[in-house]
Amino acid sequence: MDDEATRKIVKWLAWCGPAWVITYLVTWGYMGHNLPCPSQAWTGQEFVDNYYIKYRTQIEYGMALAACVGALYMPWSVVLSYQMWQREKVPLLSLLQLSGGILTAFLIVCTAAVWTWCARWAGTPGIDPELIKAIHFATWYVFDMTYNVTNVQILGCGLFAILDKKKPTIFPAWLGWLGFATALSFFGETVMPFHDHGPLAIDGWWNFHVGFLTWFVWFSSYSFYVVKEANRTRIAPTQALGQAVRVAGTI
Repeated sequence: MDDEATRKIVKWLAWCGPAWVITYLVTWGYMGHNLPCPSQAWTGQEFVDNYYIKYRTQIEYGMALAACVGALYMPWSVVLSYQMWQREKVPLLSLLQLSGGILTAFLIVCTAAVWTWCARWAGTPGIDPELIKAIHFATWYVFDMTYNVTNVQILGCGLFAILDKKKPTIFPAWLGWLGFATALSFFGETVMPFHDHGPLAIDGWWNFHVGFLTWFVWFSSYSFYVVKEANRTRIAPTQALGQAVRVAGTI
């Protein structure tokens, strides 16, 4: 593949970030009625009546589409690692970012698929509302409490933004500190299952509003600089890539 074709691929992958932010907010957030998400304090019947039956069609299509567009998170993570990898002597931070990004994409897609199932069968005769509630919120626990998977990604690209001294920089140092603040905001999710009300509840102002807002600000900010770097990317073999190949050959 020639350099021009590679540059075009890099640019397309970089734009997967903004595409994911917009489409996921529309499908998972607006159509899925997750702005904010429903309260786990409802009984099973209240939950099914007030959420899944009331908004069935929107949620069903929203979650199905969210499972589709959620995969955009993965190629964006790949191109971010590519940009980091070119500047690292040993690609530890880029691989941290990549592993966390791929696993986060997997969680985004899988949880949306389960919520699609809930929307499809909620209110169906013979399907206990308590079962729908149990599956729905068990999936939310997976969605929220696997935050350290995403924190691995944030750690990799956050440290890179702070430690990378090559000019011109890809990411400003403040973006790394924003990432660490985002990671810290997630730790309240650890006690989320034990709170039906208040800031630490699943729909609370801290565990939902602060946590998700900081994450989307972090992701959107990184996406801006990933696209910016993609527009001036120079295609060349990297020292880190060569070293990784040599290491792989010794295993």
